[in-house]
Amino acid sequence: MADTRPDASEIDVMTGPIHFVLVGTTHPGNVGAAARAQRTMGFSSLRLAAPECALDDGARANASHAAAVIDEAAVFPDLASAVADCGLVAAVTARERRIGVPARSPRGVASELATAASSQPVAVVFGREHSGLTNDETVLCQRLVHIPADPAHASLNLAAAVQLLAYELRVATEGDWVAEGGDGEPAATGAHLEGLFEHFERLALESGYVDRAGLGSMSLRLRRLFQRAGPVAAEVNLVRGLLRAAEKSRSRG
Repeated sequence: MADTRPDASEIDVMTGPIHFVLVGTTHPGNVGAAARAQRTMGFSSLRLAAPECALDDGARANASHAAAVIDEAAVFPDLASAVADCGLVAAVTARERRIGVPARSPRGVASELATAASSQPVAVVFGREHSGLTNDETVLCQRLVHIPADPAHASLNLAAAVQLLAYELRVATEGDWVAEGGDGEPAATGAHLEGLFEHFERLALESGYVDRAGLGSMSLRLRRLFQRAGPVAAEVNLVRGLLRAAEKSRSRG
């Protein structure tokens, strides 16, 4: 059988600011298979958030020619830190949320990620093998991705999901990180948005707009509002400037 693996020069062309993030992975073989899947499509950046397994020889064996992806994988204590530098984050999930952004197809979100990646890091996030992502983890993501599988046989293993998204991203990027669209301004990163949400929460409590019991619901709705809007960094700075001005005015009053 002919070897269809991409050669080194092809891989180098495809390296770019698109990170594949695996959350809470429990089996090293699954990490290796996922690494192989993304590398086959030319993506080399793997991030592990709170992994529950070691990256051992089993992971490297399943990775095959993509063992370097395993060796260079970045490990983070949680999802928030793994995507803190990313301007657009998409979570692959089969769960519906009561309050949430509209779900995209893999093809639709790949196009968005490819465009955003021309100016900043982006990420696609995959949950635990048996339980997926928690609600607290999905609120850190600006897009949800639903794979339109047969409802009667909807179970998809981790590597298969990674392969599908990696393929759509490869098609969307066409092997090139130059993408059209957007106004050229860098989007707000995850850390930038977290600072904004914390500012809103502090001001809401101090002003008496909400109490502790109502803070969670308000915060979630604000997150969804800004995540749908996809603000650039300058716009977040503008909102925070207005909040600071309101705080100063209130303290003077």
